[in-house]
Amino acid sequence: MRKLITLMAVFALTVATSWAQDAVPATKTMSEEEMGKILKPFFEKLQAVPEDGNENTVVKQMALDFVKEHPNEAGVYVVRSVLAFVMPTEELIALVDGNEYLKNNEAIKEEKKVWAVQLETSEGKMFKDFEAMYEGKVTKLSDYVGKGKYVLVDFWASWCGPCKAEIPNLIKVYNQYKGEKFEVLGVATWDKPDDTKKAIEQLGIPYPQIMNAQKAGSAAYGISGIPQIILFDPDGKIVKRNLRGAEVEKAVAEVLK
Repeated sequence: MRKLITLMAVFALTVATSWAQDAVPATKTMSEEEMGKILKPFFEKLQAVPEDGNENTVVKQMALDFVKEHPNEAGVYVVRSVLAFVMPTEELIALVDGNEYLKNNEAIKEEKKVWAVQLETSEGKMFKDFEAMYEGKVTKLSDYVGKGKYVLVDFWASWCGPCKAEIPNLIKVYNQYKGEKFEVLGVATWDKPDDTKKAIEQLGIPYPQIMNAQKAGSAAYGISGIPQIILFDPDGKIVKRNLRGAEVEKAVAEVLK
């Protein structure tokens, strides 16, 4: 489960991460002004939810109520930008299948394809390999994952604010746990290699990267918004998805204790 602050970042960046990158085509029948008027009060209420360990349950119910009251594109937006991050994928699919508007919405139909991939790469499943070409060299996820180490993989981009906000935390975890049992790997997603290189230098990222992955990694893991941080075990099995903030170090410390 992602914390409320993550949800707000998703709201701010959904167009940049999902629509603009063509990860999930959107059906735009409502103007941005109309969408803003409907969505603004809802997200203002989300901001008022206290972070007391129960926030995701509260947010989930608020979002479900909103979707029920708004059988339109605003409801679709909340499904994609909120419920997709606080509901198990199985529940999300059941919700959509039980709602005529959502079930027949073209954007949701495309989103369901992504959710199906998420189920295939959920916790407990084996990793899916992918590869990227950069400067004449092919690098694969399997060059790092499934090689006897726990590997924390960060799908990120230089233009993504929430991604860059996670980097110091990832560097801290890397410096604390790196060695024979643990590695951190960055996957440059939907990004220009030159911009990725600049960001790596500016942020002081010390761990290895799969450069120029573009959509290869996001397609393999059903990723429609970044950052997406996944922990793999030494055999390549997925331990945790959707890690953020303090949850990253907690998950790593738990498996390495």
